Amino acid sequence: MKLTDARAMRALAHPLRIELFERLAIIGSATASDLAPLVGSTPSNCSFHLRTLAEAGFIERVPGHSGRQRPWQVLDIRQSWEKPTDDDSDLAGAATALDSSFREWEFERIRQAAARTDPPDWRGALATTGATMFLTPDEARDIGTRIAEIVNEYTGRWDHPEQRPADGRPVRMYSTTYLVQAAGEAGAGDDPGAAGADAADTTTDDISTDDTDDTGDTGDTGEGADS
Repeated sequence: MKLTDARAMRALAHPLRIELFERLAIIGSATASDLAPLVGSTPSNCSFHLRTLAEAGFIERVPGHSGRQRPWQVLDIRQSWEKPTDDDSDLAGAATALDSSFREWEFERIRQAAARTDPPDWRGALATTGATMFLTPDEARDIGTRIAEIVNEYTGRWDHPEQRPADGRPVRMYSTTYLVQAAGEAGAGDDPGAAGADAADTTTDDISTDDTDDTGDTGDTGEGADS
């Protein structure tokens, strides 16, 4: 699903909501009480954030359940967005907020994964790659397309669990390209960390890792959990 609505972008622009979305996608269906221990939060706080995601069209109640034990499920695991090229300041602000929250979530996950010891059979299987290259816009675009093609070879396993290998686990891959700022290129007030962001298409396709994180619980909302 490509996000083009500022309201939907703002609904997802929270590290805990991104984490809940991922966990729910991996499990298939779950209640707020099921998800709370996985994300280091409380059932009532998770319930609040799950309802926010539901109101924006990211998740829904699993049909056929009633009462307080009504699990949620993800509507579309594939989410993408980009900053608008017109003068829609509201949409641009929402896209910037979502970019920031997504990267905050992503970088914290990378930091936590780096601090863990992988199981013996996974050692040497997970990679980190970084390179500064001299590229044209077309070449940079081609690299992104080729990476997406490789990833897409495996994303069908989200929709077809029977295709998942018996010894497989959720593995997260994050890829980004950005312009290295030239000397004197930034103007006054520019954010050096935002170089190249306007041209980037950010995707949360198949958000998936297999660890339990403290995603920065924003605190109990004071609302009762509807599990």
